[in-house]
Amino acid sequence: MSVKLDLDVNQFPSLTWNFLKINSTHIDSSIEKDAGFTAIVSNDAIKLVEVPFKSLSDEIKNVTTGMGKAFDAEFDSFASKGKTVLIEVPECKGCASCQKVKIELLHHDGEYKAKDFVIHVNEGAEALVLFTFKGAELNEGLLGARVRLIAEAGSSVKLATVNLLGKKAMHFISAGSLVKDNALVDVTELELGASKIYSGNYQNLAGYKASCTGHAAYVVEDGGEADFNYIASHSGRETVSFMAMDGVCGAGVKKTWRGTIDFKKGCVDAKGDEQEDVLLLSPDVVNKTLPVILCDEEAVEGRHGATIGRMDRDILFYMQSRGVDEEEARRLMVSAKIHSVCRYISDDEVNAEVDAFLEKEFGE
Repeated sequence: MSVKLDLDVNQFPSLTWNFLKINSTHIDSSIEKDAGFTAIVSNDAIKLVEVPFKSLSDEIKNVTTGMGKAFDAEFDSFASKGKTVLIEVPECKGCASCQKVKIELLHHDGEYKAKDFVIHVNEGAEALVLFTFKGAELNEGLLGARVRLIAEAGSSVKLATVNLLGKKAMHFISAGSLVKDNALVDVTELELGASKIYSGNYQNLAGYKASCTGHAAYVVEDGGEADFNYIASHSGRETVSFMAMDGVCGAGVKKTWRGTIDFKKGCVDAKGDEQEDVLLLSPDVVNKTLPVILCDEEAVEGRHGATIGRMDRDILFYMQSRGVDEEEARRLMVSAKIHSVCRYISDDEVNAEVDAFLEKEFGE
């Protein structure tokens, strides 16, 4: 069931100058098998089953994910040869906390694997779906996932993905949501492992007062590559989107972030906001940041921006005067950025694993 991934992904919706080399990126790898996983659900009412890809509804199949339509078409050919994980979250009547699904994918050396996931959150339901990707430090290969989500009217969904892979692996996560009337999708993403990272996030705010929020953090270490693509597509009236991304880039890193708020005709009184804050730990980092607002509707509010900088010398001097050397200061800065996002992951066990990963990698 091997599928070759040799295509452009993370396409920018509105093309800019080709010489900037930011319109898309190219992935060159393969997926050889379905990735195994373990799953824990908080109650028996949540259904988690593996189903044939062809049995999925057209509504699910038409959900676009952030790495793009070309990627989705190629991944469909892979998924059609295996099984898709379907997570069905029922309406939770009178529950004090959201229903939780924890999924763990483990990477072994030399494996090139991925898995297809679909999450359907029924009308009025609340849910937390948490993915973790793990692997040993020296493991090579690929581990990825595509996650498509349908949030029915009045539902509230927290989707979290945490990358704790080894530093020689390749990783991709391509997520997409269809958000209906008065539904909320909250996305949290931590990218801490892997040498090459491809991440796409597409939020289709189609319903009246549909909303999405997002918080992401990444650390790309020396010589690593990371490519991110975020799109909030507003077509429903009074829709709201927000995305905040915090990152740290080490020596020789190549990193691209595309952030797009797309106001479609008819999305009256829609609001969108996207921000990125990047800390560069070396002068040879190749950092490309492109926050963009596309507007085909007049009665909307859009805000975007990016902050890119190096360690403040005054802060560094102050810390050194208190006995904190430059290396320790860097570790503290990395830790602060990651933990500012960890608080959006409502799981103590995963947060403890993140702390252990940071301590191992950065000597926190």
